[in-house]
Amino acid sequence: MFYRLKTSLLLGATLLILGCANQGAMNNDVTDSAWQQRNSVEQVEQQLLGYFNDWKGTPYRYGGNGRSGIDCSAFVKNAYQSVFKVDVPRTTWLQASLGYQVDRAELLPGDLVLFKTSRSVRHIGVVVNGNHFMHVSETHGVMISTLDNIYWRKKYWKAVRPENGITI
Repeated sequence: MFYRLKTSLLLGATLLILGCANQGAMNNDVTDSAWQQRNSVEQVEQQLLGYFNDWKGTPYRYGGNGRSGIDCSAFVKNAYQSVFKVDVPRTTWLQASLGYQVDRAELLPGDLVLFKTSRSVRHIGVVVNGNHFMHVSETHGVMISTLDNIYWRKKYWKAVRPENGITI
């Protein structure tokens, strides 16, 4: 009888320890997953900033696709190819229809932000971090701007997240 009691206590203690160890492992998995996601976001941000630094100051040229001049949709197409190894359409209109719409408060690096700059003209950029996006300005060339800027805030149209663009 003493042997059975001792075995039962030992088995109960083992189950208790295993249960606690398993619960801790689940919490670590959640923590590890959150860390990996945050790390992935930071990696995407760094890759985008690296791409930006290579193109910074390149002048705007309508229809342009190179270092001597580039327009906003070509800049986005080249950025996606370079950073994500993903082909996206060449025009702003087609880029605007990629993936799904994202709330402005949920923007992640790599999301596309679109603006209505006139009745028929659209402008596009790539979110780098928070409210900052890289794009090609007609007056300043390739640059980073903030969505909080009064001009961009008034012209803001929507943001989209291409389904096959970001692998976070």
